[in-house]
Order: sequence, then structure tokens, then C-alpha cells
Amino acid sequence: MNPKAGTPQFKTIYLKQTPTTILQSQTEAECRPFFISIPNLPQSSKNDLIRLSLIHPESENVLVLREKHCDFVTRPLHEKSERMLPGSYLSLDASKPWILYWTLHSLDLLDRLPSEQMMKGIVYTLEACWSNVKERNKTSQQVHEKENVECNYGGGFGGGVGQMPHCATTYAAVMALCIIAGTEQDQYEESRNLALNLLQRKQNNLLKWFMTLRYETKISCGSGVMSCGYRMHHDGEVDVRATYCICAVASLLNILTDPLKDGMMEHIVSCQTYEGGFGGESGLEAHGGYTFCALSALHILMKDRGLTSFHDCGIDVDMLEDWLVKRQLGYEGGFNGRTNKLVDGCYTFWVGGAIAILDINRGLSSSHGKYDSGVYRNDLDPLHVHRMEPNDNDGNLTFDQYLLQRYVLLCAQDPNGGLRDKPSKARDFYHSCYNLSGLSVSQHVLSSQIIKSSNHDHEESEEKTSCILYQNEHGNILGATHPVYNIRIERVKSMIQSFI
Repeated sequence: MNPKAGTPQFKTIYLKQTPTTILQSQTEAECRPFFISIPNLPQSSKNDLIRLSLIHPESENVLVLREKHCDFVTRPLHEKSERMLPGSYLSLDASKPWILYWTLHSLDLLDRLPSEQMMKGIVYTLEACWSNVKERNKTSQQVHEKENVECNYGGGFGGGVGQMPHCATTYAAVMALCIIAGTEQDQYEESRNLALNLLQRKQNNLLKWFMTLRYETKISCGSGVMSCGYRMHHDGEVDVRATYCICAVASLLNILTDPLKDGMMEHIVSCQTYEGGFGGESGLEAHGGYTFCALSALHILMKDRGLTSFHDCGIDVDMLEDWLVKRQLGYEGGFNGRTNKLVDGCYTFWVGGAIAILDINRGLSSSHGKYDSGVYRNDLDPLHVHRMEPNDNDGNLTFDQYLLQRYVLLCAQDPNGGLRDKPSKARDFYHSCYNLSGLSVSQHVLSSQIIKSSNHDHEESEEKTSCILYQNEHGNILGATHPVYNIRIERVKSMIQSFI
């Protein structure tokens, strides 16, 4: 509940009822019971919420269910004999790196990374998902003779053992390995070294494989400029997700070479739609996830060209901002991903992160300083967010940070642990990760409030700058995720230093 605004008073008034407006009304109705005034509840109802650990017994503020979320997202890391995932997860059998990334990043944001033994198991599992790209037209004997030799075409991480390499699962695998490789050496020495060694051994082969995914075209404006998109896998679709995945991985591992970057920016710019957001490719509908991918990749590429503003890239920033801010629903407070769609907790990060990157970009050319994405080796100062001038302590991002945090805390949290799309949906690892990631962005990026944050595992407190809804509840403060890579900022810094 927003302590300033109280229960939402503004509800959309429709001039005409359509299937879309009916669904919207139903969604608002399912969220409405969560937007209650807790102090005005009967004491018996308050006691129930306290028993579920949803509110603080004294302040009556809503809490992040830290321990319950940790217990839920740790499930995939246990041995099958200890704890097996239900059969419904069979459809995600080709998404093993994603499940490990969602789980590991969620735990990292909650300051609850798993044991050293589990971390080592993650590295071994991801290494088993590596797949070399076989040369075509080779006999089985020739392939057998070369099975222990790195292939000329390189390789990547597939969704499971023996599966073909894919940009999305490669991104997930590398980000999970970066989290482990970027941990404190004294606490996770063995798993850290295993992860770092694996990344070092595979970085050149990743670059070779990335280069085989290029899809070059001429921009149709008659200028003859080359645009280069990337395929998600060999013979797969060309879309801006692949460009982002390759940019993110290559920049962290220091393999973002000139041949790899050639034509990337032009392709991304061509994906902006008449609405202002970005689609998967030119001519498709604007989508929150693709818009995040486009802006993140542009953020990585810009400094190489000496650009300081998205305007300089050739995109329409005003239309982009207009489209992005309209993704926040006035009643629910969360984001949707497309025009006339319903609120969904995962867009807490996809849209919230995209807006954060856009706002950070404004800081690059303003008097407030700059936010360094950390991919440029000539500047290894600690990664941090420069604070802009306070704005009534409401945060400085171009969306209502209090309303978004209210949606996550009240509507997206499952009382049994884990986070979800909306109250009528079931919890899952994907929505747990991106609700927490967006909550972290909303708390930390371009923040201006000074609060005390206490680590549960340490007695001393440290000062942090955050914009948080229930600012007196230390347990609600998450780790600060990097809005471009979506791993903690200190993990990004560690990787940049390791791959200079």
C-alpha cells in the first residue's frame, strides 16, 4: 500500500466496453483486495498477516518474504533424492541454464547465495551444457577424431546436455557463471575459480560462434549502410534479443571486437516501431522485453562510437519515453509489456530496467554525472549510481517507484514464498527473478534517499542510498542489480577486472 496515496482512488473510466476492457476490469478487481489499509484492519486479520510474516508486528509495514523466497528458489539446486521439481517443469527441460540463472540471481539479490557445494554443482552442470558447433559435411569418423578438439566454429551453451548452442541459454549460463566468478574469494574460493576458469577457456570459442550467427543486410533508405542482426542459433530467428545476449556476454568477457560490433547499432535502431518502443525486428509490434534488449545493447555500444546520448544513435527518444511510461498501469502500479495488455510482474524489470537505462543515459550528458556501464577498460572505478537531485524523496526514475514497489510487495509475493505474474497466477522461478530484479532497480538506480541497511548476517550497519517504499524495514532492501546485465553491480565489476 502506498503510504502517501493510501488506497488507489483513480480507476479507468471506459467509454466503450470491449473484451480488452473486461479483462482489465477483472485484473483490477483481483488486485483490489490487496490494496487495503492495514492499520484499519481488525486485529485478528493483522495477527494472520503477522503469522504469515507478511507484515512487521510493530510497524505493520509489508515485508519482503526473504526466507520463504530463498527456500522456494533454491529448489532446483537440491539433489533429486532430496527434493525433486514437480512434473510440470518438464517443459523447461531445455532451459536448465535459465533456471540456474533465475535461481542464483534471486538468491544473490536476497543476500542468500547457496553453499559452496551447490555453487560447484552449478558450474559442473553449466559446463555439461556446453556444445561445440560441428562442421557440416564431415564424416562420423572425422567428427569422432576431433571430439576432444575445440571446433573452428566455436561453440556455446545449449539448454541441456547435448543440445545445440543458443544465444539465450548462452547468456543465462554466462551470467550465472559471472555471479559465481564474481563472489568473494575467501567464501567461495573453489567454485569461484572453477567458474572463472570455465569462462576463460570458452571465451574465444564463444566469439567464433557469435561471428557465425551474423545476418547482414543493407538498410533500405538508399544510404548503403550495412545493418547486422544476429540469429538466436544456426538457422534460427533474427531478432534483437540475440544482439543483446551477444553484447552482454562479449562485453563482460572482453571479446566485443570491431567485427562483432559492425552493423549492430544500425540493426537495433531499425527495430524501433511507430509506437516508440522496439520490436523483435523491423516492423513488429513494440514489446517491453525487446525494448529492454535494444536499450541495453545500445548502452553498451554507444561509448565505443563516442556517443553520449540515445539521440545520437538515431532513435526517437521522446516517442520511446512516451511509450515506456505508458506501460505503468495507473491502478495496479505494475507494468504491462505491450499496448492494451494486462499487468505482469516480470515487466517490473523488463520495463523498469529499460526506463532506468533511459534515465541513466540522460545523466551521461547532464550536470548530475554519469553512470558507467563498466564495459570500457579505461575506467575501472567502482561501479555505482550517481545520485541526481532529490525530488520530494520519491526517487528519480521516470515512473512511480512507490506504486511499482507496492505492486510487487502486495500483489506479486506468494505468501508461501516465490513471486508471480499477478494474484491469480502461480509462483515460478522466472517471475521470482524478474520481480526481485525490478524491485532492486526501483530501490537503487538514481536514488536519493539515505537509509540504514543492515545485513542479516552482520551486526554492523552501513549507509546506502535507496528509494524504498517501507524505508524502515531493513529486510526489504535487496542487493543492487546492474540494470544492463541484471547481475549485481559488484559481480559486473569483478568480471571487468578479471577480463582486462
